[in-house]
Amino acid sequence: MLTAVWTVLGILKIIGLVLLGIAGFLLAVLFLVLLVPIRYQAQIKYDGRADALAGVSWLCHLLAVKAVYKEKLAVRVRILGICVFRTEKAFKKGKAEGARPDGETAAEDTGTGAWEPGSVKTAGNISEEGAGKEAPAEVSRGKAGEEAPSEEARGEPAGEAPVETAGKKPSPANKEPRRKKKKQPQNRGFSFPKICDKLKEKLRRIKEALMGIKEKKEKLEAFVKDPANRRTYHLLKRQLRKLFRHVLPVKASGRVRFGLGDPYKTGQVLTYLSPFYGLYAQKLQIIPVFEEAVLEGEGRIKGRIRIGTVLVLAARMLFDKNFRALLKKILKA
Repeated sequence: MLTAVWTVLGILKIIGLVLLGIAGFLLAVLFLVLLVPIRYQAQIKYDGRADALAGVSWLCHLLAVKAVYKEKLAVRVRILGICVFRTEKAFKKGKAEGARPDGETAAEDTGTGAWEPGSVKTAGNISEEGAGKEAPAEVSRGKAGEEAPSEEARGEPAGEAPVETAGKKPSPANKEPRRKKKKQPQNRGFSFPKICDKLKEKLRRIKEALMGIKEKKEKLEAFVKDPANRRTYHLLKRQLRKLFRHVLPVKASGRVRFGLGDPYKTGQVLTYLSPFYGLYAQKLQIIPVFEEAVLEGEGRIKGRIRIGTVLVLAARMLFDKNFRALLKKILKA
C-alpha cells in the first residue's frame, strides 16, 4: 500500500517538475521578448550613385534581417545563423522558370510554328484564288444587267431624269433627314415673389450653417477646458515624447561634401544652415566646395526598440479612464 502511494507521489512530483519547467521556459521567453531590444542600423553613401545597407537583429543575432541596395535590392533573413529567405534565390528561380527546355526554338516564342508543305502560297495559287473569287461577282453583274430593263424599253428618253407629279410624295430614300430643332427655353418672365423665396431659403441655410459652426465651437471649447481632458492631453503628450525619444536613433553620424559651382551661391547655402549649427555640429560634418559643382555624402544611424517599453507607455494611456472613454467615442464614430 505504501509503495503504491509513494509511486503516485513520485509521478505527481515528476509531472509538477515538468509543468514548472514549461512555465519557467515560457516566462523566460516572455521576458526575452519584452526586455531584449530589437536593434537596427542603417548606412547610406552617395557619390554619384546611391548605395545603402540596413539591418535589424534581435537577441545576439538569433534573428537577423539584412537588406543591401546596390543597383538592385537584396534581402536576407537568418534564424540561428541559418539563411531561411534570400531574394537572390528567388531571382534565380524566376530565371530558371523563364528558361526554355531543350529542343524549343525562338519560333515558339513568336507564335510561328515549323514550315509545313502547302502552308506557303505561290503566285499561281494566289491568282487562281483571286480568279475564283471574282467570277461570282461577274455572274451577278450579268444577271443584274439582264433583269434590269433599259430606259429605252420603258419609253423614257435616255439622259432625262423622271419628272415627279404634283400629287406624288417623294420616296423615303430621297428624303433628307430632318434636323431636330433645339427647344429654346421659354421666357417665363420676371417673378418677384419667387426671387424673395429663394433669397429667404439661402439666408436660412446660411443661418443654420453658422449656428452649427457656433455649436461645434462651444463643444470644442468645453472639451478643451474640461480638467479631465486637459490631464489626458498632458499625459498623452508626455508618453508620445518618451516614445519618440526611445525609438529615434541613439547614434548618428554623417558627412556631406557639396558645391554649387558658384562661390556666392555656396556661401548663401552655408548662411542658411548656420542657425542650425548647434543641432548638427556633433553628428554631421558639412564640407563646402566653392570651385566646382559636387554632391557627395555618407551617413550612419544606430538605435534600438524595446517592446516592453512601448507596451508600458501604451498601458499608461489605457489605464487612464478618460482616455478609454474618448477612445471608445472615436472608434464608434
